[in-house]
Amino acid sequence: MKKILCMGSINIDLTMFSKELPKPGETIKTDNFQTFPGGKGGNQSATLGKLGANIKYFTKLGDDLFSKQLIDEQSKLGVDTSNIIIEENNTAGIAMIMVDSHAQNSILFTPGANANLSAQDVIDNQHIFDDCDILEITMEIPTQTCFQAIKIAKEKGLTVVLDPAPAPETGIPAEIYKLVDYIKPNETETEILTGIKVNNIESAEKGLNQLISYGVKHPIISLGKMGCLYKDGDEVKFVEAIDMESIDTTAAGDIFLAGFTYSLAQDKDINYCINFANTIASLSTTVKGAQTSIPTLAKVMELFREK
Repeated sequence: MKKILCMGSINIDLTMFSKELPKPGETIKTDNFQTFPGGKGGNQSATLGKLGANIKYFTKLGDDLFSKQLIDEQSKLGVDTSNIIIEENNTAGIAMIMVDSHAQNSILFTPGANANLSAQDVIDNQHIFDDCDILEITMEIPTQTCFQAIKIAKEKGLTVVLDPAPAPETGIPAEIYKLVDYIKPNETETEILTGIKVNNIESAEKGLNQLISYGVKHPIISLGKMGCLYKDGDEVKFVEAIDMESIDTTAAGDIFLAGFTYSLAQDKDINYCINFANTIASLSTTVKGAQTSIPTLAKVMELFREK
């Protein structure tokens, strides 16, 4: 299996579930509170680790208890955390998440030490890329840090898988698009990046073609409960989401892309990668939490073969 370098934010999710999300100025009492490890990069590396991928993680954390907990959780899943930079007198990122009875969520986020992972940190630690084959990276770290990592990855011959979340309002430079092998925006992110409002398959296809015109080799547009759209050669393909009894969609997009990259690391074709990703993401919505919702490989393969 090819070796994966994962980069992006890693944080603690402080989560409460209620029937409805509070309106502005409204207070809703709940009878629950749970703490989960999270962050888009953390969710993706945890998924890859749980699936058994050859995975290392690179980011910056603080010296607080949450940071230590996050490193321990990643290590337990088999993720190589030896390259994580520890910044004294700083904290891990914190996400405060509210989830309603329809599995929709609302999130407040502060990045903590994640925000201090700089482009210079990437340059100073570029030896980390040397024994890797794939870079999977999200944009919950400083934009220029992300772009620098993509540049170094391509210089060293890695395949680049980009999760453009949150999508930068200033867009992504043309020179960066051309270095990206796979990009997976959702409807909102596609609109920010292309100016095309995505609300159905037809508009998603326009967004797909626009991203290709920017130089991305293989764009994938996720459409939430509908499924996702991608190109296999010249053919546009749509894969429907698997009908599951969802209770929490918090990390489904992260788990989707990690499942995709896991299959990519095994040299599977894009159709296999997409369908495996669709399966693991659908299963994850049936369990509360971010990293706690990651299913086992055995469970994924059981549903994958069935569908």
